[in-house]
Amino acid sequence: MLRLDIKAGESVQIGDFLTMTLEEKSGKNARIAFDADRSIPIRKVVPASTPAQSMRRGIAALSA
Repeated sequence: MLRLDIKAGESVQIGDFLTMTLEEKSGKNARIAFDADRSIPIRKVVPASTPAQSMRRGIAALSA
C-alpha cells in the first residue's frame, strides 16, 4: 500500500488511466475527484465496523 500526503488542489496520477485530485479537506472528510475513462470501475468501499463500533450502534439504537 502506498500512502501519500497531498494538499487540496494537488493530484495523483495512476498509470495513464486515472487521475485523482483532492478538491477539499475539512476535519475528517475529504472531497476527492476522479478523472478516468468510463470503462474503469470506481466505487466507494466502506470499511467493516469493529465489534466495539457495532456495540455502540446497538446500544444507541436501544436507547432511541
